[in-house]
Amino acid sequence: MKEQLRWENEALHAEVAALRAENERLKASLARRREDESWQAQRQGLVEAELAHLVRLRVASQRLHETLNPRELLDILQDLLVNLVGSEMLGIFEVDPTGPALILQVSLGIDAERFRRLPLGKDDPIGQAARTGAPWLADLVQDRSAQKPTEGPRACVPLRLGGHVLGMMVLFGLLPHKPRLEPEDRELLELLATEGGRALYCARGIASGAPS
Repeated sequence: MKEQLRWENEALHAEVAALRAENERLKASLARRREDESWQAQRQGLVEAELAHLVRLRVASQRLHETLNPRELLDILQDLLVNLVGSEMLGIFEVDPTGPALILQVSLGIDAERFRRLPLGKDDPIGQAARTGAPWLADLVQDRSAQKPTEGPRACVPLRLGGHVLGMMVLFGLLPHKPRLEPEDRELLELLATEGGRALYCARGIASGAPS
């Protein structure tokens, strides 16, 4: 009797050990599946983000060719900066053909009179970007006090035709839910700089009656 009980006890221990081993195997399999699902979700998120970014670029490019009216084109640029880049404080300038200065054409959320005419001789981000044709970008923080135009621009992006600067997009702040410019925003701003500059040049030529 005792021998039978001992045998049954050992068999039970062996069965428990087997069940524990199976349980560990199932746990490991479940962990791997969860890792795979997490990786798939991350990959899907990256793909969706990339597709959304490509859609933004295409929308921007298409909208910049909707009109050959210079004023309408500048309004479209402002709309793109608001809705695709996410800026709530901005100004779009054109180079004054009569002198080294930028003339404010459209603006949002800033003191338009203060920025009506900006000389290009100053060694500030706006003047530097206008003279060199290279964008000047700085991270925008969520602190609302840092978005006041009195504290200077956060991004200065020239509207270019080749190496010739036609105007300037200046961002003084972002929307409250957007703490900073991301790499995708910078790529979009670069597209607006080149495509917007080309569209503005063509619109100016049509408006002045010059051959395109």
